[in-house]
Amino acid sequence: MFITRVLPGSPAAKAGIRAGDIIVKANGVPAFIGDAVNQSILDAFASGTVRLTLKRPTTGRTRTVKLKEGPITRRPPAVTSKKLADGVTYVQLPLFYEGAADQVLAKLRGRPEVVVLDLRGNGGGSPREVMRLLGAFAHGKVTSYFCPLKGDCVPNRTDDSVPLLGSRLIVLTDRGCASACEGFSAAVKDNGLGTLIGTRTAGAISGPSKAYLLDDGSAVFLPGVRHLGPAREVIDTIGVPVDHYAPMTALDLATGRDPGVAKALALL
Repeated sequence: MFITRVLPGSPAAKAGIRAGDIIVKANGVPAFIGDAVNQSILDAFASGTVRLTLKRPTTGRTRTVKLKEGPITRRPPAVTSKKLADGVTYVQLPLFYEGAADQVLAKLRGRPEVVVLDLRGNGGGSPREVMRLLGAFAHGKVTSYFCPLKGDCVPNRTDDSVPLLGSRLIVLTDRGCASACEGFSAAVKDNGLGTLIGTRTAGAISGPSKAYLLDDGSAVFLPGVRHLGPAREVIDTIGVPVDHYAPMTALDLATGRDPGVAKALALL
């Protein structure tokens, strides 16, 4: 169990916590009992203050820090990109938010030979953005099915108004890839549009939700249809398997090594 990300300016950042630090204890509660995660450790994070015993994988040093709840400033999600090698462009997409597909396409105006699309930690978003982005890699393909309780399943398809890039696609996934992110990953895998590298996705996906108003004025959102992959497979509770297993370890995070990107470059 280790820290995967530290928000800039957060209490954790100010305490010197880094990505890759291994959680040994929280408020004296060990993270593991034998080989199993100690579920009681979750209670330690319910209060406003927590004492974390952390081990730094690069040095083996163990220390205890005290954290208090504090304000943080969340940055809006944004698409970022960089050149990995000649003809290889890396694009990180944190969410399928409105307009995300066009932002990714803007990063790929040069039509690179290879696109490494990083969807790790992508919690989902709009199915429309999924269909639009997939339209840059294939036309006329079924991307998923929305299936009501009664009646026939309705296919979703690539947005064929998007010009084809003609690029080879490699997608990086992990357990943080959920919902619409899994819809994209399944469409890539089932339609043979690219290669998946990393770890199996979250297995947390449904069709679009509808709001139901409750008597107290609050609302509950429930899916109106079931989501199936292009091959009519169930993804919810199962996830999308990868073609090449490349998990991110604590030592990888601590040293800045990215096994997913390394595997992608090795396949080229």
